[in-house]
Amino acid sequence: MPSGGRAILSAAILAAPGWPGALSAQTGPEGGPNGPARIIFEGATVIDGTGAGPRAGLAIVVEGEEISAIAPAGELGPEAREGAEIVDASGLFAIPGLVEAHTHVATSANRARAEFLLNRQLYGGVTTARDMAGDVRSLMDLQRASLVKEIPAPDLHFSALMAGPEFFTDPRTVSSAAGETPGEVSWMQAVTGETDVAEAVTLARGTWATGIKTYAAIDGELLAAIAAEAGRQGVPVWSHTHVGPARALEVAGAGVRSMSHVCSIGSAAIPDDVFREGQEGKRTGFVDVDLNDPAVDAVFALMKRNGTVLDATIRVVVEVGLRRMAEIDSVDLPRRPRRGPPIDRRRRGVRPRCETADAVALTRRAWEAGVMVATGTDGMTPPDNAFPALHEEIRLFHDDVGMPMLDALRAASFHGAVALGMEDAIGTLETGKHANIVFLREDPLTGPDSLQSVELTMKRGTLYYRRDFELGEPPPGTEPPGD
Repeated sequence: MPSGGRAILSAAILAAPGWPGALSAQTGPEGGPNGPARIIFEGATVIDGTGAGPRAGLAIVVEGEEISAIAPAGELGPEAREGAEIVDASGLFAIPGLVEAHTHVATSANRARAEFLLNRQLYGGVTTARDMAGDVRSLMDLQRASLVKEIPAPDLHFSALMAGPEFFTDPRTVSSAAGETPGEVSWMQAVTGETDVAEAVTLARGTWATGIKTYAAIDGELLAAIAAEAGRQGVPVWSHTHVGPARALEVAGAGVRSMSHVCSIGSAAIPDDVFREGQEGKRTGFVDVDLNDPAVDAVFALMKRNGTVLDATIRVVVEVGLRRMAEIDSVDLPRRPRRGPPIDRRRRGVRPRCETADAVALTRRAWEAGVMVATGTDGMTPPDNAFPALHEEIRLFHDDVGMPMLDALRAASFHGAVALGMEDAIGTLETGKHANIVFLREDPLTGPDSLQSVELTMKRGTLYYRRDFELGEPPPGTEPPGD
């Protein structure tokens, strides 16, 4: 069967030898070039992502690209079965398609590299990905190809970026605007208090971006103006948690849809005199702060009240910590090649010092405070790893933060959908939503390892069987830098 295609499903093809609980079809009338118009997955245990517990023995009815019904298998009448392809899903567990809330596949335009990364995500159960700034010329092409299912990839949504002028010396922006001037293109705009915000938002929308990312060197007043105008034009704003001079509390109050990087929540606790010295250029870099300061809890309370999603990206903090340990202890850890010049971190201002344990503790406090926490990775697993980085972020949520798998799965599906503003279409298994479903051989509530038992990923009605997955030879420069 062609990879990603939906052909007639026969027991001989689907019951892969040695795979207990492999999907098998009882009937298979062809309904067109992509298979039958209706497929019924019968007998699955469903964990729907709403927060409800598992329900066994259900039938999931998929018509075209949508879920048309989820009901006990015994309640489906002959009219529902007529002309349908019946797939035996007994012994399998169905969860919502996963949402990668923070990825970068086109910091530099490289179609082969992007397809490698997206292919690995899809066959690992990721049906939707949010790219958090890159070369939009490449991203638009990838988005089209993913949405029309020309390539095996999650549905890709991306951001247009806005930041203060001083940010655009960063080599990543130079790479993402190759051939043009970073800060002066519609997908990477330098903004100040003099910017015509309505025009800037309109230009960003014209790139077909799903949202606007605010990054650095933006004050609270300008951020609030961007968020208000973007809201008027129907575009969500996805902000870094600290865009100095606007700190976490101002960002949380500005009306943004999501905030990235949990460590920067600590910016709320930087003493005012220290922060002022940073803005005046008298000091820079990381400073020690009391992460138990009540100002941090005030940020979480405001995020909960406003329904703002926290894109925690714990995995990045862990990775940076491991590299630092390797340098200190001379441990020979695998190194990923860096493309291009090193990233210039010497921007004006100070940031809170935050280690892995701090990132975990802050994420736990946010979750316990009722903040919607999403799983974004801001990175990729090594090129020889057969599974995407999102599995590692889910593991950190469960093993370190202490989330039960039911909550971790909701973070990895529904909360990502909310960040995108797409909760009416994806994120849970419910009637009328996209047929984005992952079928697992192992119970996902037993722990993160179960996610590697993926047998089938369905993205908007199209079937992608794990057994058809080929990692392939990684293209040069497979690892894009994060942010």
